[in-house]
Amino acid sequence: MEFMSDMLGGGDSGRPSLFEIVAQHKMGELLEPALQHVTSVYAHRYPRYLVRLLNWHEEAYAALMLLVERHYLRNYGASFTEHFYGMKRVRTRRIGGNDGMTPGDMWRSLGFLVGLPLIKSRLDQRYERASGGEAARLLGGAFARADNEPRAEADAGAEGLAGVRQRLHAVWYAAERAFRRYYPHANCMYHLATALYYVAYMFDRTDYNSPWLHLLGLQVRRLSAADYRAMDARGPATSGLAAPANGTALRATRNMVARLLAGGLDALKALLPLSIFFYRFLEWWYRSDFHKRVQQAPAPEPPKPPKPHPDGVEVPEDQALCPLCRNPRTNPAMAPSGYVFCYPCIYRHLDDTGTCPVTLIRAQPDSIRKLYADA
Repeated sequence: MEFMSDMLGGGDSGRPSLFEIVAQHKMGELLEPALQHVTSVYAHRYPRYLVRLLNWHEEAYAALMLLVERHYLRNYGASFTEHFYGMKRVRTRRIGGNDGMTPGDMWRSLGFLVGLPLIKSRLDQRYERASGGEAARLLGGAFARADNEPRAEADAGAEGLAGVRQRLHAVWYAAERAFRRYYPHANCMYHLATALYYVAYMFDRTDYNSPWLHLLGLQVRRLSAADYRAMDARGPATSGLAAPANGTALRATRNMVARLLAGGLDALKALLPLSIFFYRFLEWWYRSDFHKRVQQAPAPEPPKPPKPHPDGVEVPEDQALCPLCRNPRTNPAMAPSGYVFCYPCIYRHLDDTGTCPVTLIRAQPDSIRKLYADA
């Protein structure tokens, strides 16, 4: 992802293209459902330990991303997906000639990177429950959630705690009704604002690719060669848990945990593409014929033919001859023993004796099987 050329040509080389911006946004949106799918699969195997985690998946994912995003904002000045695509965040208004983010910018960015998606997800779920879901929106009628409006006239004389409860219920009902009515419009404005900023950014009408970055006063830029040299000179990423050594075992343990945590979070840059490749490989493997061939049991060896009985007729050396008439077989048919004769010959023999002429195994005429050479 380093030093990608401007796809439109001739523009600001440090300005990411819209394709890069959309790609890193889509990557961030796909991380949560992928992790939720993995959690749900293992929750079915270990429900005792993972069902609660699955029920609170949004909060657990937000806590995890808070740790990840804080690490990348603190060490690289970019979110995880932005750094993965070779980008960084810079201030529109420089402070002392420096366009790097301040601690306040980092925490505000965390609010929009982690807090806003969590709130949006919970509001979407709340609207689904309040409105009755897809069935109510498509079909309405019996699928729509009924309004249980409190009757203020009938309960006007209620006093004390019961009256307070009724008034709170009325306020709650009014708020829920307003939420069901206006949330779709707010959701539409949310996505419309994002789309408008994409269009404006594509036509160089703004330097901000999202309204949230505009509110924060931050722009997304490509990492330059100087940025990569500075990261190499700085060394490994650090964690906020690290503290100056004071010779105690507790401080040494704390610093070791901080280094391991920082190294693990830093390794996500390499683990993510490897995991995607591994997932695609497994998907290809389970859909291919190779997987089916490996899973299939080998075909068993065919049973050995029964040996001719000493008192039976002799099998001719020429396999094309009938053992009974000693002539080339016509209208070939097979006895249950597996030997092949002319159909008239074997039928008459089984009808008379009830045994195979070669092996003397008991057989009946209805057990004869016709052979079709042209089939």
